[in-house]
Amino acid sequence: MVRAVSFDVDDTLIDYSVSIPRSLRGLFGTDADPDVWLTLMDALHPLYLDGTLSHTAYLRTRMAAMLTTLGRPVPDDAALDRMEQQRITLAETGLRLYPDVLPCLTTLRAEGMPLALLSNTDGRLQRRRLQVVGLTGLFDIIALSGEIGVAKPNPAAFEHVSASLGLTTADVVHVGDNPAADAQGALAAGNPMALLIDRTGRHPTPAGVTRIMDLREVPDLLRGVR
Repeated sequence: MVRAVSFDVDDTLIDYSVSIPRSLRGLFGTDADPDVWLTLMDALHPLYLDGTLSHTAYLRTRMAAMLTTLGRPVPDDAALDRMEQQRITLAETGLRLYPDVLPCLTTLRAEGMPLALLSNTDGRLQRRRLQVVGLTGLFDIIALSGEIGVAKPNPAAFEHVSASLGLTTADVVHVGDNPAADAQGALAAGNPMALLIDRTGRHPTPAGVTRIMDLREVPDLLRGVR
């Protein structure tokens, strides 16, 4: 029986389609291609997830790779850190929620469903973002890899959420946009259902995973498995 729901944050609840291009233009100028940045994220983020890169190393490597792509010199680590902080500040001015987020969360809370956040990111940074978009007070548990010391798809991340709710992983459904870290990770951890939010049809659907294109589908899906 499903007794709670956990959600990923970035590109699941928070829409970066405006903030990423804005931050790149502000930092690099008009020749910065957001698609190049997203390609670098796709290539490097798995190295952070599997522990090859620390979060700081991931950010520095991504920034250095973008500079190289643009044909610009790569500065020292301190300068890379300053550039990343500037990019973050620019990105936060354009943060917004997807339009399906609040209807979904409001319905689930009205139906008495405990809600959790499970995000692979720096704790301080993500908590500030959550506050900016008004999400902080809507969740019973906020689990951030930079604070709990473990990241998706490690089963321990999903187990941390369920234990914090006083439940087991068999009681919690996870919703996220990453096929490996979110969907397959949740199933491997013992979650009874993994919902892959794919608003643009970008990802193939892994075996055993339920793909949705709008978070407003979630309450109806869960009513059938409570």
